[in-house]
Amino acid sequence: MAMQAGAIAMTAIAVTISLLSLLILLLRRAKRDAEVLFAVVSGSLALSLMSPWMANVPEWIRWAVAVGGSATCNGFWLVSRALFRGDHGVRLRHVLLAAGVALLIALHRGTAMQANASPSMLMVAIDAMLTLTSTSLLALSFLEPLRGWSTKWAPAERRLRLSFMVVYGSSVLSTTLLGELAHAFPALAPWRAGVVALCASAMIVFTHLAFRHRRQVPAPANHRDRPTPSTQAPAPCEDDARLAALLRHQLEGLQVYREPHLKVAELAARLGTAEYRLSKLITRQLGERNFNQLLNRHRVAHACKLLAMPAGVDNILHISIESGFASLGPFNRAFKTIMGITPTEYRAACLKGEPPSIPNGELHGLRLGQADCR
Repeated sequence: MAMQAGAIAMTAIAVTISLLSLLILLLRRAKRDAEVLFAVVSGSLALSLMSPWMANVPEWIRWAVAVGGSATCNGFWLVSRALFRGDHGVRLRHVLLAAGVALLIALHRGTAMQANASPSMLMVAIDAMLTLTSTSLLALSFLEPLRGWSTKWAPAERRLRLSFMVVYGSSVLSTTLLGELAHAFPALAPWRAGVVALCASAMIVFTHLAFRHRRQVPAPANHRDRPTPSTQAPAPCEDDARLAALLRHQLEGLQVYREPHLKVAELAARLGTAEYRLSKLITRQLGERNFNQLLNRHRVAHACKLLAMPAGVDNILHISIESGFASLGPFNRAFKTIMGITPTEYRAACLKGEPPSIPNGELHGLRLGQADCR
């Protein structure tokens, strides 16, 4: 009896944490793909945890809970892709696959509510397909942090990925093992319910910590994004145009300038080129004084967008970190150099409806297919 009461208390806590997670993500102004997906997962997880308490409610409510609680493991697979591959890690085909698994989960739970229903070939087939797809997605989520593993990544990035594998792997293993044992030993059922709630809470908290890291340091580019070797070397101007396009993708698509300790050598390695070639492109073709000036111009442009939001959205220190600066001092100096005023003065001007012009946050001089070969 005490075990059952403890399991109920743990489940109630997990439901509360899930709903708080959903609320926090919904209230966030600028949401990334991973955060939008995790908002769906948080709400679905809350419904899934509440489903055992729905025995005495009308059938339509139980069906609604069954459908709403069907974006758990499949939804978290999408979250893991977006978390470790960036905002372009989830495509339409991935969403459709997750939706198909959600349909299987809803059908499985819906048929399970019919206590007197005898097993049919359809029910057995759905159960088998659900077991196969769920197991596959659980394995893919666990292996996602290993994709493109590189020793050149920052230690914090490697720790994040290994921590994800430890927390996620131990959660899946413990709940699966206890689930199998509970079938053979029904007395363990309350233990399993408590452990499921505990693991769900741990994954929610860990994922929010991972989002906090991602807001400061975007996911590193994978080696597959680098240019593939060609049997015939391109002409110099074509090669520069291609390198400029890749650099544009890193800066504007992946927002690597938000990594506070990014070095030119590390970015050159991601682009699959030599450091001197990237430096030459930045100074001679793009007209920047140096690599740091290029980063700071993008960082200040990003900060201007955040500062233009209503007052109180973020403090100046948080905005500096969000924009890729390691501390407030360098942020203030770079902002004053580029904009001619301080961040505080810029925010005040925006509130008056007179925002100064934002520095060009895009590459200039060299465009894709428009290399200056003179």
